[in-house]
Parts: sequence; structure tokens; C-alpha cells
Amino acid sequence: FEGKEITMEQFDEIQKMQKTEEQKEVDDDPFELKEDSDEQCAERIVKMTKANVTRALIQLTNGASDHTLEQVILGLNRMAQEQSVRGTMIQQGILTALIRLEKEEKNPTDVRKKIVRNIRHCMAKLLVTTNPSLLTSAQSMGAIKPLIQLVRQVDATDLQRFEALLSLTNLASMGDNTKNKIVTEKGLSTLKYAMFSDNPLVKKAATECMCNLVGNEQFSKMLQDVDELRLWMALASDFEDEENYECARAAAGCVAMATGDPAVARTLIKIPNFKERMDTCLESGSFEIIHRTLVTILNLVELGEELKEAAESNGLIAFCRAYVDSYHDGSKIEELNPERDQLQIFNATIEVAKQVVRAADK
Repeated sequence: FEGKEITMEQFDEIQKMQKTEEQKEVDDDPFELKEDSDEQCAERIVKMTKANVTRALIQLTNGASDHTLEQVILGLNRMAQEQSVRGTMIQQGILTALIRLEKEEKNPTDVRKKIVRNIRHCMAKLLVTTNPSLLTSAQSMGAIKPLIQLVRQVDATDLQRFEALLSLTNLASMGDNTKNKIVTEKGLSTLKYAMFSDNPLVKKAATECMCNLVGNEQFSKMLQDVDELRLWMALASDFEDEENYECARAAAGCVAMATGDPAVARTLIKIPNFKERMDTCLESGSFEIIHRTLVTILNLVELGEELKEAAESNGLIAFCRAYVDSYHDGSKIEELNPERDQLQIFNATIEVAKQVVRAADK
């Protein structure tokens, strides 16, 4: 047919002549594919994981072009959305491979920067719900720097930052080694930056991640600065807006844990509005925040000397006495009208208040 021209209709006819009867039946089938449901997608991802598709995808990254690598990482990202397969994917070496791929990109082009960001996001997805104690040291420590860089990355979305922060929170719960690694990789400044995000979920996740760093020497030193600790007390007091409540609860928890350190506790009582902030938290109406604030008071009283005196002079011990007198036998619980699921935390507040009174009477 060289030099000849054919119409589109003629070309379609020629193509049809080359097809088998089965192919013709498929083409003539009027059935239209509909969008899969979430359940169907999840089922397909589980089957793909069992069939080692993830390992095959990683093999494709060796010497891959930008486009191929981008599509492979996109596929792994979508598979990692299914929580039930994350552990299996890590066992299949996906997390280790992602750490290696991310580390190999020294001076990425603009296209590769996007790919690296997606690699880090995939790592975050895998680590959000994975038990960190099941990870090897190379996996847990190797993932920290990429996750911190993802939080810090200007082009990252709020979702990417949020999931990276959740993963860092998870890793920080492992112990001192991961806490120290987070701090070493400039995690404190990165997390503090994220705490002021306009997105309440990112803000909450960053605050909770910082809470898990309590016990780290550098973080304790940071909290020994009056202005820094005043910021945490301000966050703990900002509970009225529903969007900020979880962040306030996390901040109150951080102060409660950190004031077990005498140096941090001494800084707390130096805050100019110390009494006002403590009273605000005690009068919050939230048993969760009240419980954390009572733990802070207990720390002050048990540490003794000027810390116990500060708790006494600011009326915090008197509050605990009145609280115990009012609610210790459960006769006035109806006045508070707590939800059933709040009774346990309410009883915990009574117990801590009793401990404060006993410690104050020694």
C-alpha cells in the first residue's frame, strides 16, 4: 500500500479483519467499566501484595528512567494506602529499598525532586501504623532524616507533612536512640515550625511528636527557657476551639511529663502568668486536660522546696483539696454529668488529686 491513502473507516475495517472472534466479542460488549469501590481496590492491593508485585516494582527501579521511576513510586504509594499490607510490604523489603533510593539522590533534578518527595511520602505511609519494635535499626534510624526533610519541604502538601509527623511520632516512641536521631537531624526546629501550621491536623501531629521527645536532653534544655515553656502553656490553654483541643491536650501532656525534671519544673513557676495558665487548665471542663494539669501539680509538690511552695501559694494544692472533698465519694458526680466513657478519666483525676494532697501533707 505504499504511496496509497486510506480513510479511517477503511483502516478500522482492516484492523477488525485481523482480530479473532473472541476479540470481536469483547469489543462489541456494551458493558462499561465502572469505578471500583474502596473495598474492591483494597482487595486487589492485598492480592497484588501476596503475589509479590511490590518486589517486582522495586526491581524495575534499577536504572529506570524518570517516568518509569515516578510511576513505580506512585504505584507503591497507592498500595501503601491499604493499612493491612504495610507490614507485609516492609517485610518484602520495600521500606529498605525506599531508604536506599532516597539516599542515592544527591543532586536531583526538578523531576527527581518530585519523585524523592513521593518516596518520602511512601515511607511515611508505611510507618504510620507499623509497630516500630518490629523494624530493624537500619530501617527505623534510616527513615528519620527523610521524614524530617519531608516535613520541612516547601513543596510538600499538608497530607504529606501530617503523615510524616505521625510516622516520626511512632518512631520516637521506640526509645532514646530514635529520639536522639530526630534531634540530631534538626528535628526540634522542624517540629516547632510545623506546630505553627495553619492546618490543625499538622499542628496537632507536630505537638504530639514533640511530646514523644520528652526525656531527650536537648528537648529538656529547650523547655528550660521561660519563653519556650510559656508557649507550651499557652498551647495547653487554647482548648476552647474544637480544632485546637487535641493540640491543647497534647501540650498539657508534654508539660506534665516534662516537669518531672526539676530544671523544667523550676522554669514553669517562673512564667509570669503561671497561676493564670494553671487555673485556666484546671477550669477547662475537660477531664483529660485537668488530669494532665494535676500531674504537673503533683510533680511540683513531690519535688518539694520552692516548687511545692509555689504550688501552695498559687492555690493549686487548695484546689486539689477542694476537688477531692467534692468528688471523692462520687456523691456529686451527677452535677458534672460526664459521659460514660469519661468516667474512667474522671476517676483518674480524683486519684491524682488525692496523691497531691497526701504529698502536700508529708
